[in-house]
Formats: sequence, structure tokens, C-alpha cells
Amino acid sequence: MIKGFEDAFTDLQSEFVSLCMEYTNGSVDKIYIYIYQDTSQKMFNAIFVKGKRVIPAGNFADDEASDEFLSIGIKDIDKLVELCDMYQCKGPNEYKLEFDVATHKFDASYRYDNYNKSGISPVSEFMSWYEEIKEKYVK
Repeated sequence: MIKGFEDAFTDLQSEFVSLCMEYTNGSVDKIYIYIYQDTSQKMFNAIFVKGKRVIPAGNFADDEASDEFLSIGIKDIDKLVELCDMYQCKGPNEYKLEFDVATHKFDASYRYDNYNKSGISPVSEFMSWYEEIKEKYVK
């Protein structure tokens, strides 16, 4: 039973990578995907690295394409929640997914804290991660 969960969970995360690849036409070097969800809020965003440029998803394309990209990502969060519910697993509240386009190396980190209780906002957490990524590439 858990085996089926792990495969489905990996597949859903791959869908977020595919969404980013489609949005950028695969023209980036690295993709960083941020997902947050709890009972009261959902957030999806991404950061792309192209050479030494670090580009937030909203600055990658025109407003219409960006809005559609972010909207699809938000809707896809429901699939993660439904999968965890179906297998009666506690799903992460926060996902930080990293994908190297050239090597196809995928890495993920998860947090299970509900930010409502800690006073942290997903937006501030995403912006903090964005700054970390910028420091890594922009020298």
C-alpha cells in the first residue's frame, strides 16, 4: 500500500517539474519549486536559474502566462492533499523541490509545521529561500 503512495507522490512532484519545464520551454538550468498548503491557505511559486540569472516565476513570462502557470500550480496542490488523504498519510505542509534540467537530478525537502501556529508566512519563507538561491548564483 505505501509503495503505491510513494510512486504516486513522486509522480505528482514530477508534474510540478513538468509544469515548470513547459512554462520555461526547458530554457533554464535549474528549477526551484515552492509549495505550501494547510487547511486555510495554499501557495505555489517557482524560481528559475538561467546562467547567473535568478528569475522569479512571475518575471519569466508575460502576466497572462504567469497567472495561468501559478493558477495551475495552486490547483495541482489539491492532488497532493487528496493523495495523502487517500493513503491516510500526513502530507507535508511545505515542499521545496529542486530540479537540475541538464542532469535531471531531483531533490526535495519537506516541513510538516503548520505556519498558522508559528506566525511565519509562506510568502516570507518563499522570499527567504529566493534570497538564499540568489546568493548561491549571483556573485
